[in-house]
Amino acid sequence: MLQTLDRTFMTENWQKDAKNMKQVQLGSPSLEWTSGLEHRLKLMQKYIDLKDKKVLDIGCGVGMFLEKFQKSGAAVYGVDIDTRKIKEAKKLFQEAEVAPAEELPFVRNSFDIVFLHEVIEHVDDDKKSIGEAFRVLKSGGKLVIFAPNRLWPFETHGIYRKGEYKFGNKFLITYLPDKKYKKLTPHVRNYRKKELYKLLKGNSYKKIAFRGVFPGFDKLSSRIPLAGSLITSLFRILERTPLHRFGISHMLIVEKL
Repeated sequence: MLQTLDRTFMTENWQKDAKNMKQVQLGSPSLEWTSGLEHRLKLMQKYIDLKDKKVLDIGCGVGMFLEKFQKSGAAVYGVDIDTRKIKEAKKLFQEAEVAPAEELPFVRNSFDIVFLHEVIEHVDDDKKSIGEAFRVLKSGGKLVIFAPNRLWPFETHGIYRKGEYKFGNKFLITYLPDKKYKKLTPHVRNYRKKELYKLLKGNSYKKIAFRGVFPGFDKLSSRIPLAGSLITSLFRILERTPLHRFGISHMLIVEKL
């Protein structure tokens, strides 16, 4: 199973690179399927039917979402710039290859769905990456973006301070003025709603869904199951209120016209 493969991959390869500068810039996606990821998949599927669709996952990593999309009946394709991740992904998915989001190796109008999960904050050129996603998307196809929300009160990617990278969640860093915030986080982007929509400018589309998504609290649940379950349930309720705008991530789904 993919989950077993991922744990082995993480143990043998990932931990030794945990403090590698390049890895900080690229991000380290989850290597195990969690309840938080399952929640995001179900949210997406409220608006999109994956069956018999041709789906591209940009920044697919080792293929966590590719597996779920395939089980839902989709023909799956994935790209990532990390050769090690693609090597693992190709053990289960033939159509996985190394490529940057800014230069996708596909012709126009190739896919029914293009998926970017916590990717655009790490790419060299987020505007160009979105443009490429639209280019390979068919007319009537859906673009799905999950991206970090500037209104979430924690910077989850760590910060640089006095020339040294500091791991962990940093409280209220995201609420600092832009100049100060970018000085502390040159390795990543967090988006306000208007900034996310600005990336779509110049492309013809209609909005299908936009909402904030709260964390899955999987680590807390693994340590203290009852507390994790209660907090997760509370935030799932908040997600259905106007407070969803403060979620850890945006979920944006648009249809190409």
